[in-house]
Order: sequence, then structure tokens, then C-alpha cells
Amino acid sequence: IIYQGKFFSMPFCNMPFTVSSAFNYFCKDVIDLPTSVTQKARTSRDYLFEQINNLAKNSYDFPSLYNGIRSFMPFGSFARKTKIRPLDDIDILVLLNGFGVSEYQSASFSGSKIGLTDWSSPLSSFIDNTGYVNSTKILNKIKTNLFSVSNYRKAEVRKNMQVVSLDLISYDWSFDIVPAIPVNLSSSINYYLIPDGYGKWMKTDPRIDAQNITNTNLKHNGKFLGLMRLLKYWNSCCGLYHKPRLGSYYFETLVIKIFSNSYTDISHYPSAVIYFFEQFPYYLMSPCADPKRLGGNLDANVSFEEKIKLKNYMSSQLQVARQALDYEKYSRHKEAMMLWQNIFGKNFPFYG
Repeated sequence: IIYQGKFFSMPFCNMPFTVSSAFNYFCKDVIDLPTSVTQKARTSRDYLFEQINNLAKNSYDFPSLYNGIRSFMPFGSFARKTKIRPLDDIDILVLLNGFGVSEYQSASFSGSKIGLTDWSSPLSSFIDNTGYVNSTKILNKIKTNLFSVSNYRKAEVRKNMQVVSLDLISYDWSFDIVPAIPVNLSSSINYYLIPDGYGKWMKTDPRIDAQNITNTNLKHNGKFLGLMRLLKYWNSCCGLYHKPRLGSYYFETLVIKIFSNSYTDISHYPSAVIYFFEQFPYYLMSPCADPKRLGGNLDANVSFEEKIKLKNYMSSQLQVARQALDYEKYSRHKEAMMLWQNIFGKNFPFYG
């Protein structure tokens, strides 16, 4: 389409005539990352790995890395294949050499502190005036070194002082780089310590998140990831004037809880969305523990009033979805698709 001298592409080249084809178009053309973007992003990520490796080898003040090729761990929604458009950031853990340090916890402070057990530790240069390894010092040193890397525009410490965000010159997405210290309580890594935003550290383990979503996807014969992205779109983009938007990780955790306990056939998206709307209020109103069992409840910052507002909104959406399913059963696809537009917004395909 040409409008005021500018070209605009239509989101759907062929308008669908059935509800199922409408959902397929919607996911492919609106929600899912294009294959070309995913491939470029992975290539760009691998290039960044090489640059950080070079910095660790050649820069005297860059934090020492854990162990060669295992010094990086992709994590977050892009790594879990639950990222929806647009691709705005890619998360990576940079694993640091934790030789000669030990973790300390106390009721007198939140999070974890890291102290030296050996002054030859590579982390000894990041000790602050309290005598502990300061995560903010490490973030700032990584940021300073990244200024010398080509193909990147700027590096800043962002997201509550927990990551170094690196903006690219050629692409729209950025990299959120998180330094992490592996903690070995036995012969293998038990979890990782990452910056908590206050100079101390907190526990995480992306391997558990990856395994949870992989297990659920396998249970549903590889069809769960597409549904997860569809529901994340609903959470992020639909009805924001009427409902609160839940944090992405918290929302993913709730969706996994619902579909890891069900045998619903999610190859039919309308039925799966209805099942989600039916089950979600119970999980929403219940406390949501960290699935990694390393931190506090994920819903700690979501008020009871916000939960009630979302529950009520979802109840009204459920009635619309059930009516749409009835229309589809009687091959009234046009009416059904109009109702699904009510739920998923104006980007959901029109009939015909």
C-alpha cells in the first residue's frame, strides 16, 4: 500500500477463511520472530562471545572467565524460544572465574556477599571498602572494556544496576550482559551468583528454566512453545487499558504450571486459549514460588488489587472466547474471527 508517498506492507498477504488459518497467520506474521532475524541474532551473539573472549585474554583488567567455551550461557526468552516480536534484547551470562572466593549469607543483609579465601583470586581487584567482591565494580569494568569492541554503539549499566546493556550499530536489538559466578557445592555447578543491583549478589540457574519449558514442550509434542508466544502476546499487547501486564518471567512460569499439568490438545489454539483462561485465575491468585527455589515468590510485587482486576478481565475474555469457539463449531468463521480480534486486538487477521 502507498500512502502519502510511503510504502507500507500489509501484515497478511492472504486473508484467512478459517479460524485455524487465522491463528497460524497471526503467529507467523505478527508474533513469532522471523527465521532470518533469529539467525542474524544468533550469529551476532556468537560474534560477541568471540569479542569478550578476546577482551578476557588481552585486557589486563577484564574479569577472568570461567573456562573457555563454557564461559557463556545464553538465557532469557530468546534462548528459551519464547521471545515475541520485536526482538529488543538478548540475554547472556558471562561466567567468571570464581577461584579463591566463597559465598556468605546472613539474616542481617539480603542477597549474598562474596568474600576472598585466597588473595590470588582473579576477583581480588573488585573488593570494595567492606572487604567483599562488589558486583557493581565488575559491571563497570566490563562496560569500560566493551567500549573498545567494534560494531557496537554504546555500553551502559542498566536494569537496576544488574546488567551491562550493549547497543549494536547495525541491528535493533541490544545485548544484556550479566556477569555470573558459578557456585560449586560438589563436583558440578549448583547455581550461579549474579548482580543484585546493590553491589551484592543473588542466586539464579537458567538451566532449570530451560529444562522446565523443554519438558512441557515435549509433553505437548513440540506445540507448547508456539502457544506460549501467543499467550505472551496477549499479556503484553492486549487490553492494557483494562488489565495489568504481568512480568514476562512470572507470566511464563504461570503458563508452564497450567500446561505441565494438563493433557489439553494445544494443536487447536482456540481450545488451548480457553483452557488457559479457565485455569489461569487459580494459579494467579495462589502464591508463585520461584521454580528454581533460589529466590522469593515471583508475585511478591503484584498487589491483590491487580490480581483481582486481571482475574475479572480474564473472566470477560473467557465468555468471548467460548462464543467464538461455538461460532467455529458451526463454521461461522467470520463471526468467530471478529470475536478473536476482540481478544487479541486489531492485528488479528480479518476474514477473507
